Amino acid sequence: MSINWVYFSDTNSPSRELNKLLEKQQFQVVSGNQLDKLNSLLLGNSQSVLFLETYTQFNIYDLCQEISALYPHVYIILIVPEEIENLKRAMLMGASDTLRATYDLGELSEAIAHAKKFMDHREKVEPKNINLIKDKCRVIAISSPKGGVGRTVLTVNLAVALAKMGKKVAVFDGNLQFGEVGIFYNVKPKRTIYEWVKEAYGRENYSVNQYMTLVDGDVSILAAPPRPEFFEGISEKHIKGAIEEAKNQFDVVLIDMPVYLSEIHLRCLDLADDIILLTLNEISGLRLCQLYLDALETVNLKEKVKLVLNRYVKGQGLELKRIEKILMLDVFQTLPEQLNIVSTSIRSGQPYLLSNPRNAISKAVLSLSEKIFEQKNDIQPSTKKEKKWYHVGK
Repeated sequence: MSINWVYFSDTNSPSRELNKLLEKQQFQVVSGNQLDKLNSLLLGNSQSVLFLETYTQFNIYDLCQEISALYPHVYIILIVPEEIENLKRAMLMGASDTLRATYDLGELSEAIAHAKKFMDHREKVEPKNINLIKDKCRVIAISSPKGGVGRTVLTVNLAVALAKMGKKVAVFDGNLQFGEVGIFYNVKPKRTIYEWVKEAYGRENYSVNQYMTLVDGDVSILAAPPRPEFFEGISEKHIKGAIEEAKNQFDVVLIDMPVYLSEIHLRCLDLADDIILLTLNEISGLRLCQLYLDALETVNLKEKVKLVLNRYVKGQGLELKRIEKILMLDVFQTLPEQLNIVSTSIRSGQPYLLSNPRNAISKAVLSLSEKIFEQKNDIQPSTKKEKKWYHVGK
């Protein structure tokens, strides 16, 4: 693999450590301190890694943003002071990685290794200009206002169940700061929604599918950003664009929602055909669901909700009719309590629909997937006007 290694510093002082490390790996680095030369080094080369360090002539963040916009495929390693504020700012300006200004050899070696892995992965993924357009796609949001109820576990297993039905399935990790979809499939994606936003958003030749990871069960996942602070560069328009693009390539798009609601996540719910509201048979969870449903009703989304009870044990807790009366919503499906099966699945990073397909909870999730498609095979495209979320709750 041929990588174009570039070091730019307005002090005109090349990094000796960088030169030595790359020479040991039989790579060469080109150094420069003039923008004209930098442009010529980056133009037309899709396998470029740029170490960017400026102190005197340029604002490093403005320069990073400009380079990122002109050359979205350049892997920029920004050398900045150690404060976390600088790290956040660097990522918002389009950097792929950062190094402390006082970096040591170990940190530099790690940054080089990450860049090589990323470039190797990119080289294997070729741009696809033609996609088979899907006639219909179902977007399903899996949500809950309370953590720990099994939302992500249900998402990854429902995806496998739908794939078993012959559907082409994508999973979006909607928890942009602390998403765990990749962990539940035992993968660490090299590409995430962050890279898609930085490199491919608005570019016709690069599909969102190229930034997904194919996992066990024949499911494609669009993972959350690799670091929590990266989410600040992702907006409502990016999420909407990713979902709309995925609808042209998949039969089903599942969105694993976080416990909170924001403009981004309200947009996800608006674009969804179905909202699976997951809860437990307990007073605190049901109370939060009641508030959640009230919030959805104010933006005319409650009619999409399907109520699913997780860890349900007949005879324990409230009766189903009582729950339906409290929430004014029918129970769409119950999932039995299978603590050992689910815990083993989480620890191993393998959906229980693959490891224990005949278990009661696996059968319940398969039943859920079938019921979802039984009810809306004749779904019609929405003609609603787009909502403005920033007035919600006022």
